[in-house]
Amino acid sequence: MVQKVQKKDLVWNINGTEYKVLNVPTYKMNAEEEEYYDMEVSIKLSMIKDLMFAKEIPNIVDFNEIADI
Repeated sequence: MVQKVQKKDLVWNINGTEYKVLNVPTYKMNAEEEEYYDMEVSIKLSMIKDLMFAKEIPNIVDFNEIADI
């Protein structure tokens, strides 16, 4: 069984620059320390990361506010 857990912040450090996405929904399996993002969230995180790196959006964003990209 899979349960939704509290939202977490995700941070990337690329070439000395910190990129942060706040309030990312995370899911937890019934196994210890087994957390994951669903496929839709993973795709959006990849797009957000690319937009941040291209300087098209700020380095710190809230997932809830930008998830509709």
